[in-house]
Amino acid sequence: MPALVRDATRIWELNVFWPVSAQCGVWDPKSRKVDVFECIHPHNSTPGTEPPNVYYWRYVTRR
Repeated sequence: MPALVRDATRIWELNVFWPVSAQCGVWDPKSRKVDVFECIHPHNSTPGTEPPNVYYWRYVTRR
């Protein structure tokens, strides 16, 4: 079943705990849209754990 993208998707930030199934948005300046990712491995965000790191995130869609 595809993931439902919520209206209030949080942006990825440092020092945040991301549980499984949490979603985050990352601005793509090239397309001028937001890429939405879903957390697949719970973690505290630190440099190197941001999307599109496939160990922590699964790409969902672009809005």
